[in-house]
Amino acid sequence: MMRHLHHFVREVRDVSVETFDIAYDTLAGFGRELLELGESPDRTRQGLVAACSVMLATYLALLLEIQSPWWAAISAFMSLTATGGGSLRRGLLRMAGTAAGALLGFIMARWLPYDHFAMYLFIAGVTMLGVVAMQVSPHGLAWMFLSITSILVLLEAINNPLQAASIAYYRMFEVGIGVLSAIIVANILQDWHREPPPTAPGWRHLLGAQWPVVLHGARSAIAVVAVMSIWMALEISQVVEMAITVAVVMAAPVVADGGLGTRHAVAIRSLHRLLGCLLGGAVALACLALNVESFVWWLGMIGVAVWIGMHIQIGPHGVGYVGTQAAFAFIVTLIQGEAPPDSILPGVDRFAGIVGGLAILMVVSMVLWPSDEEIAEQKAAGRE
Repeated sequence: MMRHLHHFVREVRDVSVETFDIAYDTLAGFGRELLELGESPDRTRQGLVAACSVMLATYLALLLEIQSPWWAAISAFMSLTATGGGSLRRGLLRMAGTAAGALLGFIMARWLPYDHFAMYLFIAGVTMLGVVAMQVSPHGLAWMFLSITSILVLLEAINNPLQAASIAYYRMFEVGIGVLSAIIVANILQDWHREPPPTAPGWRHLLGAQWPVVLHGARSAIAVVAVMSIWMALEISQVVEMAITVAVVMAAPVVADGGLGTRHAVAIRSLHRLLGCLLGGAVALACLALNVESFVWWLGMIGVAVWIGMHIQIGPHGVGYVGTQAAFAFIVTLIQGEAPPDSILPGVDRFAGIVGGLAILMVVSMVLWPSDEEIAEQKAAGRE
């Protein structure tokens, strides 16, 4: 008994020290990125492209009075690459995955909201599919957004399945606005040249050389279902924001050498998400507290934040995902409806929802993923 207690205390101590070290390194890298703002013309232009794309998507979404203008803005941000041709390919993959996911979510929403066990099984399966495909398929982005969109449509329709068709349609419409905005701006402000298609190992060796990817997908599915179960048990209303966050952040790659994803690698990515969300959300809440009523100034704040987020995302200091998540949290928190928000409370609710989901996800992930020592023991046992 004392031996197990000693082992547990040592594990808690090691995890705490590791978490502190990762957080310190992350914040230091974030600070270095901010000090380099405006120094690189290429990064400055890429940030400008992102800012213009998101502002155009936001304006069009509000003009067309769609349900979730923030999703159009995020779609524009996530569809960009360094070239016009690359942004076109990425946008089309995102659109194809969204359309397929919207259809799948609509079909599943006809009966899964009435059977939560079957709904959990479906979400686990589609999450695993998306995560595995992201690693092995050259069209992994489309598979990932099929997973994200189907989960999103299903959960948004959980309280009223009769609205599933409308929800699926608006998700496609919103993504279409964001993708179109990104393609237009990218091809006006960036050079056009085709990027080589990404190399991928394919689906043929999932039970052999690619087995670590399958394990990674299975752990991801368990983590997502665990987070959602806790969320629903607590009866927290921000289930949609939680679902989007969980689905997006689970697209984490396995380690580069093809081995199992380690607890340390997952801890780094989880802390990057959480810190990015805290930084972006805190800045957004500060902007909301200013009670800006001018549409131009409000749109300008969005553009500046996105420019900084893209600058960090493509930076050299290893904290790119902090910039991605910060921009994501800022957009979701600041864009609430058809005009500049007149209250900070909805933004606080959204921010708290995303942070809560990420915090639960980080704890669950740390429990599920093996440590470096455990993987070394598994490899040593395999050689015997």
